Order: sequence, then C-alpha cells, then structure tokens
Amino acid sequence: MKTFFLRLLGFGAFTALMWVVTFFACSHSFSLEYHLIGEETNWGYTNLRSNEWVATSDTHTDAIFLGSSTCYSGINPKALEPYGLSGFNFCSSAQNVGNSNYILKAVLDEVSPKFVILDVYPLIWGAKEVRLESTKDWVSNSNLRGNGWSKIYRQMAWESQDLFTLVQTIYYDAIRPNRKAGSNPDLDADVHGTYRGLGWVERTFPPIDSIECETKRVELSAYEANAIKSIRQNCEKKGVKLIILNPPQLCEEEFDMPACFAGLSYIDGNQWPGAKTPQNYYDDHHLVGLGARQYSDWLASKILEFHHAHP
Repeated sequence: MKTFFLRLLGFGAFTALMWVVTFFACSHSFSLEYHLIGEETNWGYTNLRSNEWVATSDTHTDAIFLGSSTCYSGINPKALEPYGLSGFNFCSSAQNVGNSNYILKAVLDEVSPKFVILDVYPLIWGAKEVRLESTKDWVSNSNLRGNGWSKIYRQMAWESQDLFTLVQTIYYDAIRPNRKAGSNPDLDADVHGTYRGLGWVERTFPPIDSIECETKRVELSAYEANAIKSIRQNCEKKGVKLIILNPPQLCEEEFDMPACFAGLSYIDGNQWPGAKTPQNYYDDHHLVGLGARQYSDWLASKILEFHHAHP
C-alpha cells in the first residue's frame, strides 16, 4: 500500500511538473500557446473591448449592454450620446444569460450604471454548448484581469464542466500581465468586422436579399431563469434599472413569455421598423453595419423613454 501511494505521489508530481514546463514553453511561444493551450482569436474583438474598458472603467457609464453576438454586432452604444447618455457593450460570441450574470457582477464592482440592457437572443436558450464558447472567449481573449474578473472566469469555467478551460484560466491569469490578448502578430484579423469603440463591432459582410424561415419553438431553461433572477437582484441592490431585450431577427423564434420576465421592463427589437428588412442583415439574425446603426438609434430612443420615466 505504501508503494502504491508513493507511485501515486510521484505521478502527481510528474504531472504537475509537465504542466509547469508546458506553461513556461507556451508563454514564450505564440505558436505553442495557440496549439497547446488555447486558440486566441480576434473574432468579435473581445481583446480590444477589454482594452478599452481597462482605460475607461473609472469613468461614469449610464448603460451596460450584455448578451451574445446579436448584441456586440448589433448595438452601437454611441447612439445614446445625442441624449446625453453613455454606454458600453459587454457582449461576446454566444454569451448566454448565465455568463452575462457573471460578467455583470464584475462590472458592477467597478461602475454604477443607470441601466443594464440584457440581450436574450432566444435561439440559444437552453443550449449548453454556447456557455463554453463564451467562457473560452473571455478566458482567452480578455485583458480584464485582477481578482474580480479572474474569479468570474474561473466560476464560468467551473460551471461549464470543461476541465481544460479551467486550466486555461490559470495559464492566462499568469501571462496576461506581461503578454496582452491581441499581441500575437500571427492572429488572423476579423476581416468582416471593424471595432468601432464602446464594445461595438461593425459587421462588413454583404447583406442578404431574402431568406426562408423555419419556425422554431424555444423555452428558457431553469438555469437561465435563475440567472435572470440573480441579475435582477444584483441590479436592485445597486439601484439599477434592468431592461430585457429581445433582439431583432428576420426569423423569429416562438416562445411563451418566461415567468422570470414578469415585472421587468421589456423591449422587443422585432418592433423596430427595419427588423424584417433582409438587407439589414447578413444572416437571419446578425445585422450589417447600416442595419446596426439604424437599430441602435431606435433602441436608444426606447431606452430614453425609460430614462425619462426613471431619471
């Protein structure tokens, strides 16, 4: 029995040493890091979004936007500026409400906005795989570190039940102070996106002319409902107005209004006059640049209505 435990201890020590050697080698080679640790990417420009927030997080921000790619490619916070309001977009690819809940906790430790606008794109409701995609995006591509941010990355990784993503949080926490996300010169550019500031990525894909839609029925999961309840509680503690946003889609999903939406302010992006114009999109739910600008102007006017009601 003693021999068994000695072998087990030796194996554990050897495994730990191999991880240390791997981490050290990867921290000195972009190529090794990319192939062995994580596929850092410019897609969606989480690196630039986080850089901008690092530089401006001590300033006042009226509106925080949270959600998936329908949010970061569809909402230009600068549309609020003519109304004397400011905003920032904390959305990432396939970011479900569970991950938005974690991101918001870190944000509210740094600023006290008037509004939180939660984009709840219905097609990803109940999809567990999207939780991991968004988690990897923040872990690998964000330059927001420190105790608050690193903690929520680990929580998201733990909740994803993906062991390697949890290991990645340790690696990137160690190297990001000295090697920023986006500094790899070999990373492919997001050739169909231009980072315009405040978290918005303007999409430059060619617009579509038409599309055939299939009706899909979706349902908010219990996990997501609990996340929205948590977001609501955190907003109420801070005196922040929470607004639920269903983004515009050419092809809408069918759903019964979730019970957790009761009593919350709600904006249906499908009421935007351009919501059913194919030329505003490059697929059935992502807006091209012009469509996003027009939608953002409309959305800003809706947010202003809540601002007048709750100054």
